[in-house]
Amino acid sequence: MHIDESKKFDKRTIQRDLKAGTISAKEWEQFLNGLPDVSDKVDFVMSEEEQEEQKEQDEEIIEDKGEKPKESVGEGRTSEKK
Repeated sequence: MHIDESKKFDKRTIQRDLKAGTISAKEWEQFLNGLPDVSDKVDFVMSEEEQEEQKEQDEEIIEDKGEKPKESVGEGRTSEKK
């Protein structure tokens, strides 16, 4: 029995509790099946490496079409004060 029931299925201790028999595999399975499906709220993030690969692919496509690549934000700009 856990002292704090809200931490019964804490991912940091679940393996230990399953091995010790504090939580049964059936309880764990029921808990997992009861979790809501939030897959529609996912936000995809690209690593810097993936971003660079995407930029290279985009540039190849632009070159194939014979178009001039667009400047990234901040590229080619100067900060001149008048």
